[in-house]
Amino acid sequence: MMPRVFYIALGAAVGVVTVRRAARAVSTLTPQHLAGSLVESVQDFLADVREGMAEREDELRQALGLDDTGPDDTGDARGAGGPPGADAPGIPGARSA
Repeated sequence: MMPRVFYIALGAAVGVVTVRRAARAVSTLTPQHLAGSLVESVQDFLADVREGMAEREDELRQALGLDDTGPDDTGDARGAGGPPGADAPGIPGARSA
């Protein structure tokens, strides 16, 4: 008799735990929750991509000797407006200011 009561109680406990876990799983699979997690994942991915792009741009600028320090000693801001190469001294075919 005692083993039967034990197994009935064990079965009831396992049933309660299973039902609670299933309810929790169903609540996380609602369309609102899935859409929210998808949007959050996409935003995280885009932030990572932007960070990587900025790092790579800095690497390329350093490798090419370009820097965004602002105006140089002559007072003109290189690269601030105008077509590319418009004020690039030392490059054949480039216009000078």
